[in-house]
Amino acid sequence: MQSTDIIIVPVTDKSGLKQFLDLPYNLYRGEPHWRAPLRFERAHQIDPKKNPALDGLETQLFLARKGNEVVGRIAAIKNPHHLAIYNDATGHFGFLDTQNDSEIAKVLMAAAEAWLKERGMTRIVGPLSFSINEEVGVLVNGFDTPPVLMMPYGRPDYQTTIEGMGFTKATDMYAYWTNMHVGYPRPKIVTTMTGYIEKDPDITVRPMNKSKFLEEVQMAMSIFNDAWSHNWGFVPFSDVQIEHMANELKPIIIPDFFWVCEYKGEPAAFILMVPNINEAIEGLDGKLLPFGWAKLLYRLKVKGLKTARIPLMGVRREFQRKRTGLAMAAFLSEKVFEMGRKRGFTHVEMSWILEDNKSMIRIIEQAMGVPYKTYRMYEKPIS
Repeated sequence: MQSTDIIIVPVTDKSGLKQFLDLPYNLYRGEPHWRAPLRFERAHQIDPKKNPALDGLETQLFLARKGNEVVGRIAAIKNPHHLAIYNDATGHFGFLDTQNDSEIAKVLMAAAEAWLKERGMTRIVGPLSFSINEEVGVLVNGFDTPPVLMMPYGRPDYQTTIEGMGFTKATDMYAYWTNMHVGYPRPKIVTTMTGYIEKDPDITVRPMNKSKFLEEVQMAMSIFNDAWSHNWGFVPFSDVQIEHMANELKPIIIPDFFWVCEYKGEPAAFILMVPNINEAIEGLDGKLLPFGWAKLLYRLKVKGLKTARIPLMGVRREFQRKRTGLAMAAFLSEKVFEMGRKRGFTHVEMSWILEDNKSMIRIIEQAMGVPYKTYRMYEKPIS
């Protein structure tokens, strides 16, 4: 596909894959709030042999070129797991990164839409990095700070460009920034809820069991799949994805950052806070060699990290919208804040939170969380 001097080519070989992976590093290098992800991790993300989230998906990666220069990229995604749940003939796009030129994005999007249309899709939604359970959304507010672990980077022009192509908002997702050292003593409503948990003999709160790591992650994700099952666009994690996630997260999980609420002996809620590795990889350009590994180890083990993210949290649906469920969520949040303070952490991002998840937003605001970034998902009929 061609527009003036922009040529769109599908990725079909290792050379194209390397160019697809390298583009963001070339585009954003030097931008103050860009945090280059580790390159081996990005390579694993798009490799079906390394990323079980790709199981069953039809995908096509595209590059935009001007002469010999790669100036943009996009992925078109047909996800049968989404279609089996929603039966809405919706395809997705992701990995949209371009030079600051709307024409590049337009011809890339046209290629993605044409590819999806050939496969029977009538609507396109995005961006997402293959699935709703990975990096999602366009940053539309909060450009003055870098993204945290597993959250996307963005420039202001992407919103204008995407909306200029006829896309409209599907939903917004918020990220909240919380200082774990302020706001104490908590408001009475918070202390009442946490006190309820402490007094109820049917409720037990415990940290994860390190000796049963995989089983603990499987248990937590069973709660997560139930808790989020009615949320916008949700597609449950498969057993294979959960095992893969356990292996990926194991090196960075701190046991006292992973807590579980049990009701009458059965797991009912959980929370997981992880260190913000983006704080440690700044300036490495995504490379561990030749000396990146030493800098990373120093920042992790000697200097220490000060920020974290809560990427996973859930309360089983039977307890949601009840005092018990709200109290569990509040108590677990306060517990990981306490553990974070003990280890020298100062701030945590709680993300992402759907704009209509009012009960969770109230809990975060009571914990002094401040909305500081907004990520938007877009939708459009395929013409």
